[in-house]
Amino acid sequence: MSARTLQRYAVPGFFASIYHYLRSRALVSPSAKIQLSSRITFAEGTVVKAFAVVQSSGGQVRFGRNCALSSFDHISTGAGDVIIGNHVRIAPNCTIVGGTKEVRRRESLIVAQPEAEPRGVVIEDDVLIGANSVILPGTHLHRGVVVGAGSVVQGEVEEYAIVAGAPARVINHRE
Repeated sequence: MSARTLQRYAVPGFFASIYHYLRSRALVSPSAKIQLSSRITFAEGTVVKAFAVVQSSGGQVRFGRNCALSSFDHISTGAGDVIIGNHVRIAPNCTIVGGTKEVRRRESLIVAQPEAEPRGVVIEDDVLIGANSVILPGTHLHRGVVVGAGSVVQGEVEEYAIVAGAPARVINHRE
């Protein structure tokens, strides 16, 4: 991480809150840790609660309008983008990861291995993600999906499906 990135990340929460409010009318708690970067954007009406963490390691993080990111959520891009639509609700203690390391070669330490092929995460409009869920790289949650608490999701989930479990499976559909 460059000194410039560290300097931007270390901005006090109060100033980061004002910055995001003036930039997009998003309400960001001063206790949240939001990396100040042009690669992270919030749309109007989005709320970020205390102790949430949003950071970019190369990819973009984009929130749509009227989203809610709860306390203790962690969103990190890796090399892939994390794109979140409008009216998305993410319950506490969720993790959303847009990228990961390549881990196949035994002769190299994991830390020395390159980023895996960027796959990112797409979460469309009107999605609810239950508490303690993990959304892995390569996931696409289509419109209206509900993710049950404690689920681990990877891959594509069809519109209005209700998924739960680890790994997550479709258990029902919204009517």
